[in-house]
Amino acid sequence: MAEKPIQRRLAAILAADIAGYTRLMEQDTDGTVGAWHAARQNVIDPQIGAFAGRIVKHTGDGFLAEFPTAQDAVRCAVAMQEGLADSPLEFRIGVNIGDIIDDGEDIHGEGVNVAARLEGLAEPGGIFVSGEVHALVRNRLDFEFVDKGEHAVKHVRHPVRVYAVTVGGAPDTAEPDNRPRGGALAPAEQLPSVAVLPFDNLSADPEQEYFADGITEDLITTLSQIGQLSVATRNAAFGFKGKAISAREAGMQLGCRYVLTGSLRKSGNRMRITAQLTDAETEAHLWASRYDRDLEDIFAIQDEITLTIATALQVQLTEGEQATLRYTTTENVAAWTHFIKGLSLFRTVSAETYRQARRAFEDALKHDPASAQIQAMLACVHAIEGRFYWTVDRETSLRLAKEHADRALAIDPDNADAWAGLGYWHMSYNRLDESCDAYATAVRLAPDHADLHALYALALTFAERPDEGIRAAQVAMKLNPLDPGWYCGVLGHAFRYAGRYEDAIAILLDYNRRSPSFGLVDIVLTYADMGETNQAHAYGQRLLAARPDFTIANWALTQNCADPGRLERDKQSLAAAELPA
Repeated sequence: MAEKPIQRRLAAILAADIAGYTRLMEQDTDGTVGAWHAARQNVIDPQIGAFAGRIVKHTGDGFLAEFPTAQDAVRCAVAMQEGLADSPLEFRIGVNIGDIIDDGEDIHGEGVNVAARLEGLAEPGGIFVSGEVHALVRNRLDFEFVDKGEHAVKHVRHPVRVYAVTVGGAPDTAEPDNRPRGGALAPAEQLPSVAVLPFDNLSADPEQEYFADGITEDLITTLSQIGQLSVATRNAAFGFKGKAISAREAGMQLGCRYVLTGSLRKSGNRMRITAQLTDAETEAHLWASRYDRDLEDIFAIQDEITLTIATALQVQLTEGEQATLRYTTTENVAAWTHFIKGLSLFRTVSAETYRQARRAFEDALKHDPASAQIQAMLACVHAIEGRFYWTVDRETSLRLAKEHADRALAIDPDNADAWAGLGYWHMSYNRLDESCDAYATAVRLAPDHADLHALYALALTFAERPDEGIRAAQVAMKLNPLDPGWYCGVLGHAFRYAGRYEDAIAILLDYNRRSPSFGLVDIVLTYADMGETNQAHAYGQRLLAARPDFTIANWALTQNCADPGRLERDKQSLAAAELPA
């Protein structure tokens, strides 16, 4: 395995230990060890996975975990303390956010030191957070915080402001952060929550659909940069594309109080954009406007819409948010136009659409070679074309994937899509540990990106870490309640690797129902693993009817297993189901 590079980044750190561990071990060693293992298995590990975190290391009587956001870390801390209420062990938890150094084996830095000191200050069963964490979450989480004053802590130059989090009577902590969720409108007293539904294309040319989608994507991304807004993810919002739905229904399903809708009509270099903001609870129209402009004004229009929404919802933007308001894919209109066309094609997964997407991204890059996001998407498309053999020269495609990813990260080390491209690139060469590391970085940088969590789940499963893969796939499904069917395929794959065959069959059959002819290979393999040879054979015949050109050899090319024995057993199972070699 290649040596892991040292990384420096901002992260939320959670440190926890068991109060009075030495005394408990002296009194009842077996009971204490058993309770510690039960706490990890039943509460700690599941909650850390549910909140997109990872355990960096165990410390005998505790652990150190990393999270992508302070909200995730605090919500996880509360969920763990509530889940451990019946345990004979009492945990103390400290949460901090700061710069860390990751050497591939451990994390270091003042951010880690402060978290450990906060944990030492906390009462048994309590949670202490730093002033920096409190400033980030106080208006986002509905927990009570008690100011414990400033404390001088070891190896930290300046005193640390400490806040205690009140555990008990807190809101539902099943969700990892304050992102909107389906099932209910967001209460008015929480952060204003907005869903941007796909803009309608009213142009005579149906190919302008990608232009309307691009405006929608940019508005979602731009609004998401505002700290005092909660915005439905792109994956969830685009589940309504092409559907006639009221603002109230969309708000209910996405858990958002406000819904932005709009339309685009483009002719030559002129365009008309309409936008309307609706209170989903009352269905009252809060604001509407029409923009008749030249194409070159597209970025200014998006900024104007964003600022108007912020004003309408009485959100005060910070100076930093105002300075970085616009989505920074590119400042070049021609590059942006090609890029959004490529992005639209990229989301329709096939060999032909990927060739078209690659050409669009290449055209975009000609206009703006310094765009990290364009470089990143080229890395992704080349990597996927190479991995699935959708190219006449696989090695060249994979080489280009790595080159574009490296260029993107040289421009912007925090570009999540560039890390995803590296994840696919490593996967293509069966470097599964490195693939998992790259995807872990991607989901940390873009915790709202449901697709990245699903791809992370796939990498974890191939790496024979199916339990983690299951949790990552479930996070993807929570982030996108209107998830595409392939999430089911990834989750079913992970269930099968974990030996949870009944769960695998249930989700894979649902996948096949929602996306006919998909998931059939895993259904055959799962029935074979269960010893249900008749069912395996029956679904094998369905597979051949749907895909007459299927061969075991071609299928095996796309499977990246850490355990070579598993791949051989799977090939034998497919042969036993009378599928062609």
